[in-house]
Amino acid sequence: MQLDSLVSGNLDEVLSEEFKVLSEDICRMLATEGKTIVPYLPGLPFFSRLPSMGKKSVVETLRFYQELCHSQLAEGYRINDSLSFTWRAFRRLGLVPRAELFNHMLNEDIVEIYSEDHIQLFRNFTFFDFCSYTLEELHTNEWWALFERDEEITTKIIEEVRRVFAEEVRETFTPDIPKHILREIRSADRLCQTMEIRRMSPLYRNRKVAAVIVLEKVEMLQN
Repeated sequence: MQLDSLVSGNLDEVLSEEFKVLSEDICRMLATEGKTIVPYLPGLPFFSRLPSMGKKSVVETLRFYQELCHSQLAEGYRINDSLSFTWRAFRRLGLVPRAELFNHMLNEDIVEIYSEDHIQLFRNFTFFDFCSYTLEELHTNEWWALFERDEEITTKIIEEVRRVFAEEVRETFTPDIPKHILREIRSADRLCQTMEIRRMSPLYRNRKVAAVIVLEKVEMLQN
C-alpha cells in the first residue's frame, strides 16, 4: 500500500510539473500575439484535486494545443489565424468538415468542436479575448461550474446538437438559438458577454458524423 501511494505521489508530481511547463509554453506563445492569459493559480488548487487519470487527461489536452501552436508557428502562420488553426485541428483530430463551412467562418469567431457526448475537442484562442479564467480553471472544471446562461438557451443548444448527430441536418446551418448573455460565475472579474451562435455544422470521420463545430460571435458587456 505504501509503495502504491509513493508511486501515485510521484506520478502526480510529474504530471503537475508537466502541466506547468505546457501551460506556461502555451501562454508564452499567445503573449507574442497580444493575448494575456494566466496559466495557473498558485499551488495548482484545481489541478491538484483531480485524480491521476484526470490529471493525465488534462496534460494530454494541453499537449495537443501546444503541438498545434508549435506546428502553426513552424509553418509561418499565426495562432490568431483562426481559419488555418482550425483546419490544423481538423487534421490532428481526423475530422472532415462540410465543403461550405469555411464560407461561413470569420476570423473573429470563437470556434468550438464537441463530440457527441459533449466533450470539447477543440477551442480556438479567440475565446480568451472574452474570458478571464486561467488555463488551469478552464481545463479542470465542468463548463457549468464556470459559466451560466439561461436554462432555456442551454436546452435549445442541446437540441440543435442532437439534430446534428441524428443527421436531421446535413449542412452548415443557423441554429434556432437566440442571442443571449453568458456570465463567468467563479472568476474574480465576473465577465459578462453577449453570445450569438452563428452557425453549427457536422464534422465527419469515415463518412459518419463524429463531432459538431460551433461558430460564435461574442461581444463583451460592461460589468
